[in-house]
Amino acid sequence: MSADTAAPIATDDHRTNGALLHAASAGDQRAWAELVARYSGLVAAVVAGFRLQDSDAADVVQNTWMRLFRYSATIRDAEKLGGWLATTARREALALIRRSHTDIPSDSAGDTLAATAPSPEDTVITAETHAEVRAAAGTLTGRRRLLVEVLFYQPPQSYEEVSRRTGMPLGSIGPTRRRTLQELHHLLCSRAPVASPARAA
Repeated sequence: MSADTAAPIATDDHRTNGALLHAASAGDQRAWAELVARYSGLVAAVVAGFRLQDSDAADVVQNTWMRLFRYSATIRDAEKLGGWLATTARREALALIRRSHTDIPSDSAGDTLAATAPSPEDTVITAETHAEVRAAAGTLTGRRRLLVEVLFYQPPQSYEEVSRRTGMPLGSIGPTRRRTLQELHHLLCSRAPVASPARAA
């Protein structure tokens, strides 16, 4: 099964994606946390396929979720949210790769990426999004920030491995994750949104 078609993680919340997106847009932090819980593995897997440096991969994942936080109301088919997130993550990764190779001295260096070149508007939005997510994540405490990076910005792993890497007891990972996501969502929502909506995949 490919990253794009991978099923979301099963959870106790059985609301549809559409219901969750509607609730999340209205400020329901549990709905946001549920969406992240369902699709964090998918987003991480798509980003991992680009073999970016850890810091770059974390930026791409952060920007992908930030896009959803901002533009959830523009998604036309909520039940295809997995595809939307996979496409958004891929575009963010390609945009980052293109920016990092702008100085390659070759006439044909950008030929294979011509179709994925971001527009000036996308470049501005990406830069603003990157800065805002960095600022929001930077306000988290050390352990919470580490937990977010291990759970959502790296390939899927067991809670036992997460516990080993973070030094957190197994029983505290879930509650801490929920509180951390609520805090990050509150920080992101408190910032002024970018005027231009993202195009739904």
